[in-house]
Amino acid sequence: MKRSTKSSAVLTMAASLVLSFTTLATAQNDATRNLYVSAANVPTNIAGVNTFATPPEGFNALVATDEELATYGLPLRPDKQLDAQHYASWERAMAAAKIRWNGELKPIPSSRRGVMQVNRSSSQQLEAQLTGPKNVSTFNWSGVALTNTLKKWNAKTSIYDIYSVFSVPTSQLPFGSPAQCTTPYWTELSWVGLDGYNPFLVDNGALQGGMESVIECGVPTPVYYAYIGWGNLNTVFRVNGGDVMYVEVSNSLGGLNPGYVFVEDLSTLTYNAYSVPNDGIPLVGNSAQWVVERLCCGNTGYPYPLLNTISIFFDGGAALNLSGRVFYPGSNASSTVIMTMVDDGDTQGIEVVNRGSVGYEGEHGLWFQDVGCAFAGGCVGY
Repeated sequence: MKRSTKSSAVLTMAASLVLSFTTLATAQNDATRNLYVSAANVPTNIAGVNTFATPPEGFNALVATDEELATYGLPLRPDKQLDAQHYASWERAMAAAKIRWNGELKPIPSSRRGVMQVNRSSSQQLEAQLTGPKNVSTFNWSGVALTNTLKKWNAKTSIYDIYSVFSVPTSQLPFGSPAQCTTPYWTELSWVGLDGYNPFLVDNGALQGGMESVIECGVPTPVYYAYIGWGNLNTVFRVNGGDVMYVEVSNSLGGLNPGYVFVEDLSTLTYNAYSVPNDGIPLVGNSAQWVVERLCCGNTGYPYPLLNTISIFFDGGAALNLSGRVFYPGSNASSTVIMTMVDDGDTQGIEVVNRGSVGYEGEHGLWFQDVGCAFAGGCVGY
């Protein structure tokens, strides 16, 4: 049956309106995301790192406009219908964000390092995988990286946002460690971040937020901090072993534009957000990762030894690109990289990540474990 001219005109007009509304919504989202850069105009004690104005008394993030959220540095509200899981995590975090922390930041003494992948001879390499995630060994990272092939920032396909809930471990020295100090620090970082996964560029720092636990030689009690950074890392507020954190990291402009990092301790209701300056290497949006790390570097040239954290849980996490596509750490795509941390001599794994791929926990959940000499005995060479 021939469609009438009038019906065709109505359909054309409806399609045009849908396109107009979509374009308008995209423009509004872009404007709001840009506000996270301009609204971060409150200097901190670290040059280049800014924070946001404190919300007025009685401010309720759950009913605030997107512009108000951006003005006060709170994460942008996810779409409740299109991304219900992210919205649920966001809603829980915003309801708990009660205590705005505005103390001094303190630099973490470390070298800027991306992933330090182990180089093995061809005879040592496992047979190349034809399908599924790639498994690699590194000296400093354990976890999952979601990657793409971008070489420069793309306004549609770059990964620009990553978030997760994770546990703060109760850290200690490996069981049976030598009584005498063999290093000034034992360290462990849990974080989520953008970029940084480039085995050919070891000082490619990731835009990241998370928590650090550290034990200094002669001081057996561990200390724990939330932290932020992009190459140069800075501690924020103190956290406690056993707490649960929510962290979101974002940069919707890419390139050399500053990044946004929100850190919150859900157990103590403490939070803040920061605009973090670029580390000199443009953000491409070609990787997003959930990582347990040991800091670089000791006098051996290898990272400081890893603390024994027993287990660390990440959950409720995902990453997004600028087209709104959602990616999960449980992905079985060939572009997914599963990283196992090894000791300095590449003789054994010391931190492994366990993950699934089916159901909510399979898609979102990660379970990290200390193994080998990081769990008991202390690693030779530390």
